[in-house]
Order: sequence, then C-alpha cells, then structure tokens
Amino acid sequence: MQLIEAALAFAITMLALSLVVSSFVEIIHRTFSMREAGLKYVLGQMFDQVLAKYVAPAIARAVAADPAIAAAARSDRIRELLTGARTAFVERMSANRAPMGVTPKATPTDPAAQVANNPSGAFGLWSGRDLAAMTPAEFMERLGSIDVGQAIADADAAATNAAREAGATAADAVNVVLKDVAQKFEAFGREASVYFEGRARLLSVAVAIALAFLAHVDAVDLFRTYLRDPNARAKVIEQSEAVTARYKAAKDAADAVKDIVKDANAAPPDVKAQVEKIRQDWTEAIGKVDATVKQYADLGVPLGWNDERIERARMSQWAWTCKDPNKQEGEGLGSLWKDCGKNQWRREIWVQVPTSPGVWFYLFLGGLLVGLGAPFWYNAVTGLTNIRNAARGTASADAQTRAGVAAAAGAGTTQPATPVDIFRVSNAAQR
Repeated sequence: MQLIEAALAFAITMLALSLVVSSFVEIIHRTFSMREAGLKYVLGQMFDQVLAKYVAPAIARAVAADPAIAAAARSDRIRELLTGARTAFVERMSANRAPMGVTPKATPTDPAAQVANNPSGAFGLWSGRDLAAMTPAEFMERLGSIDVGQAIADADAAATNAAREAGATAADAVNVVLKDVAQKFEAFGREASVYFEGRARLLSVAVAIALAFLAHVDAVDLFRTYLRDPNARAKVIEQSEAVTARYKAAKDAADAVKDIVKDANAAPPDVKAQVEKIRQDWTEAIGKVDATVKQYADLGVPLGWNDERIERARMSQWAWTCKDPNKQEGEGLGSLWKDCGKNQWRREIWVQVPTSPGVWFYLFLGGLLVGLGAPFWYNAVTGLTNIRNAARGTASADAQTRAGVAAAAGAGTTQPATPVDIFRVSNAAQR
C-alpha cells in the first residue's frame, strides 16, 4: 500500500506539472500559428500529390492556345501557372470565411487572383484568419466552391462515363474521382496527425525539461520523499481531486474553443493588443509555475531551488547583476558580467546551471517524465486511484464516469451527409 500511495502521489505531482507545461506548449502553438501552418502543409501536399494531375491538363491547354507564348517557354509557363494555382488553392482553402474584426483573406468563393493582393497580418499576429483544422466534409465543401473543384468535377464526370461504357456496375461507376479525393484527404489528415502529434510531444518534452531545471523537478528525490514521508504523501494525495478537475476543465476548454463562432462585427484588434495578449499569456503561464512550485513545496515536496540544492548541484553562474548594498532595492547600478567583488556590491544571479552530473541526470529524467503529457498522467492517476481503492475495498473512483461513457456509446448518432454529397451540392451552387 505504501508503494502504491507513493506512486499515486508522484503521478499527481507529474500531472500538475504537465498541466503547466501544456499551458506553455499551447502558447507556443498560438504564437507561431503552428496548427494553421500544419493545415496549409497538408493542403499543399494534397494539391501536389492528388489534385495537380487534374489541374495541369487544363493549364497546359490554355498555354498551348496562347500564341503570345513561345513553344520553348511553354514548360516554364505551365510550371509557373501550376505553382500559382497551388498557392491560391492553399490560401483560399485554409482561409477563415468570417474572421473576427479583420478583413477576410481570399476565400473559396473569391477568384484565385485575389490571393496575390491579399495583405497578410502584421508579423503574422492576426489570430483567426486561417483555419487550424478541417474535416473531409469541410474540405469537399470548400473544394466544390473553387476552380480546382470544377476541374475535379469534370474529371469525375469523364471517369464516370468511361466506367459506364466499360460495363461497370452503377455503384462502381458513380463519383469515382470524388470518392478518391475525399478518402485521400482523410488519409493525408491521419498521416499528418501522427507527424504533428509527434512534433507536439517533442515540443512538450523540451518545455518539460526546461521546467525541470527551472523548478528543480528531481524525479528520484520526489519519489524517495513520497516513499519515506507519509505526511507529504497524504497531503499530495488529497490534491488528487483538484488536480484531475483542473485537467478535465482544461480539456473541456480546449474542446469548447473549436465550437466558438467568431463575431464578424466585433471591434478589430490591433497588433499592439495582440502582442500584449501574448505577453499576458506568458506572464500567466510563468505565474502558474511559481504557484505550483510554492503549493507543493509547502506540502513538503522537494520542488524549487534552495541553498542546499544549489550547493549540491554545484551551480555555475553564467549571468548576474551587481547591486549597491548601500542603496535601496532597485536603485543600485546594475551591470551584467561585472566582477562585483571590487566594490563589495551584491551579486544577483540571473542564469546559473548545475554542473553535477547526478543532478543533471535526475533533472533530465524529471523533465522526460513530465513531458509524457497530461493525458498520460491523468490515466496513471485514475488507474492508481482505482488500484488503491480496490486494495482498500472501496468503490472505483471513476465508476460513474465509465457508466456515463457506456450510456453515451449506446445512444447512437445520426450519420451526416457524405463528403461526396457535400461536394456535389457546393459545386452545383456555383453554376
């Protein structure tokens, strides 16, 4: 029982820290628009590997019919037009058609030429101008609204006629190209999700390792403390419900953001406000680190740096500020990388790193464990809680949750319209 409770307390601590890491990772994703860039990459690959073969013949015919283009220059002109078609396709397909408070980018209903005249947000900080995700149904609806979609529709009609003339069954002959495009986009999305998930996990691990060094997350020291200190162990286990509730709230909030409909009549933000919002997010995330470390340190958990841990780590000081001890705090002259010994000034350390190999290893291990992510540690907390309750003969903590999930699974859902149907409706509306 002691070992199970120590493991549970350790998992709760890892979950609390991983929630802090999730905040930083989310801010990084939003700051650099990583999800939006990922969707654009998928759309570009979809065009190159699937759609280009339907678009290129029409471009080639148009170039061949233009007497102003010399025969030697036609290949270069075809490549140029195909590249322009790709750029316009990606921009229009990924554009938010109703962004909040800013001029919309070129959307599927706009001509491809409008993409070139569309100014980008200053420093890329305009939020909401590009989509971060797209379902196959949404892809086909947008595809049916643009010129590339018309090329796909023509190719689909030709393939359908050829299949019927060859004696194919009605089911096999109808919409073969549309079905192929829809299922390929779905496959591209699945494969890209694996890549982006791996990239996000790597980013999470990098942030977690940085947090481990900043907050002294020594995995071995943590587990030893919980194993030998019943008071610290009990106090942390008492935080289980609060920490798991924070995880559920964060997950629900992330899901709810996807359902928000932006108000096109809202006041437009400016770049200064965007920068200020990012600064506030970083400040709030750093505050969460301080609050979490202080909370668990008050419970007797060995988080955070103190004089004893600094000495044991044999810190190497890399950057500092010299302060005049005869003046009030903040009034002394500060200079970086200056020897403070000559004037007997106080050295205030900015950056210092441990040089002890053992401390490096344990902190690195702590970062790797935190970087496993909040979902992993939430499942670990739930599983260890159930084992602990079973050993005590009490009911499982998540029995009600499992019952709710089972009821929801048995309720059933209504199958929506297929992506092919959505494409046909959208494409027909353009005629």
